[in-house]
Amino acid sequence: MKKIEEEVSRAILALLEREPFFAHVLGGVERSFGDAVPTAGVGVRDGRLVLFVNPDFFLKTLRAAPERVGVLKHEVLHLVLRHVFRRRTDPARWNVAADLVVNQLVGRPWKLPEGAILLQLFPGFPADETADRYYDLLAGDALPAPAEHGDHGHWGEGDAGGAGGLMVDRVVAQAAERVGRGGDRGWGKLPGGLVEAIEATFARRRPQLDWRRVVRLFGASSRRTRIKATLRQPSARYGTLPGIRVQRLSRLAVGLDTSGSISDDDLGRFFAEVHGMWRAGAEVVIFECDAQVQRVYPYRGKLPTSVAGRGGTAFDPVFERLREDRRRWDGCLYLTDGEGPTPEVKPPCPLLWVLTPGSNPERVRFGRAVVLPQTS
Repeated sequence: MKKIEEEVSRAILALLEREPFFAHVLGGVERSFGDAVPTAGVGVRDGRLVLFVNPDFFLKTLRAAPERVGVLKHEVLHLVLRHVFRRRTDPARWNVAADLVVNQLVGRPWKLPEGAILLQLFPGFPADETADRYYDLLAGDALPAPAEHGDHGHWGEGDAGGAGGLMVDRVVAQAAERVGRGGDRGWGKLPGGLVEAIEATFARRRPQLDWRRVVRLFGASSRRTRIKATLRQPSARYGTLPGIRVQRLSRLAVGLDTSGSISDDDLGRFFAEVHGMWRAGAEVVIFECDAQVQRVYPYRGKLPTSVAGRGGTAFDPVFERLREDRRRWDGCLYLTDGEGPTPEVKPPCPLLWVLTPGSNPERVRFGRAVVLPQTS
């Protein structure tokens, strides 16, 4: 086991030297060595992103260092491009389509093992297309059957609550921030399709609403305050610095729709907004709810590894819990697609619905509604 750990670490260091972005992504992924896969693969297990490596394959089949690095880059590309969390009707065809994309991006000086699925196997196929485009171009009876060098058996497996996409976005964003955009090795120097994928990651993580303004509005009637020192204005009594500022505190209940109609991308949008309101200074408590409240917990700036639910939709359970709660809530925000029975229970505090792009605000009641803009 020590040998495989050393060799995988050596391959990642080689990747770090030439293409640090991919190495930093792998740095945020747990490693699992054993026979869970026949070759190598990526997926989600117990709420964690995992790189699976079969020691015999990595040490005996892949004898050259460039091949070992090429396989690791192949796997990390599937993560960055989110192939791991996509599901199509024909899994075999989707696997080939996804490999056609990433294998064009492995590039020199790395190599792919013999039997890799390459574009040359499909004369007439255009280069630099998406996996969806290749999926459409592939005929069901024309799939090649070369020896696989990457295992897709863990794609989507264990992605409880669809939180895997959130974890990938976090790891990709952190890697991009570490290497920076400029310079020969920055992520801005990556091929156009990868740059677009990273830009989309940042867009999904960026809140669309001005939460400082929203939190101030919710906190206008709050009875809870905090005294803060400030260098921006002198003390009213003594005319010296620092002065003091009275900050109103907002306690916000956030209903998070975790029903089956909410996609991974929707969850990403939701948590971007949750993070925005938390950074704006609010005390945020999340109520995960599909047809019933599944979990309640405070949000403190860290994404959960999973969300509970994926059943039907009902909004009243959250409002009922708030009415039963003895705590005073300054406001309630409900993040949803609005696809559910019209609520009958009125919450005990001001309510703002935050709806997914394209949702119909007329389906909700008891408060104002905003529809998030569409992002890539």
